[in-house]
Amino acid sequence: MVKNGVYDFVIDGKKYFQSLLLNIENNGFWITTNWEFNQDNQMINDSLHFNINQDLSIRCLTIDKGVGGLPFKVDNKKYNIEIVKENKYCRIKNAVITTGKEIAMGHFYFTGYGWKMLKMTNGKPFLCEETGEYILRRK
Repeated sequence: MVKNGVYDFVIDGKKYFQSLLLNIENNGFWITTNWEFNQDNQMINDSLHFNINQDLSIRCLTIDKGVGGLPFKVDNKKYNIEIVKENKYCRIKNAVITTGKEIAMGHFYFTGYGWKMLKMTNGKPFLCEETGEYILRRK
């Protein structure tokens, strides 16, 4: 997991889709499910903390060039998930999304095909690709 990346989490059976990873600590991490840009200013209206030992899955959406398949999960039942502190700190930059003459800010979204651009418009997530913008379900 990388700070400032967007993930689909399933934690203790509850879905937190299109969640922005705000911060990573020794024992857990902070996310927001309610984020959006107003021009260049990011608005965050909630934050939730989770312990690394909770029942944690990352759901990977499989959509590429507008064609979707079945999502899959990476979870702590198959992997030992731990937070490793590094001297080199890593975070993902915000995404600049251009649609025709419109320029919007968003984030990079972790999918089964790698990092894709995602923007929120009026609380709705849009996966942005060269072939178009695709609205995603939130829950």
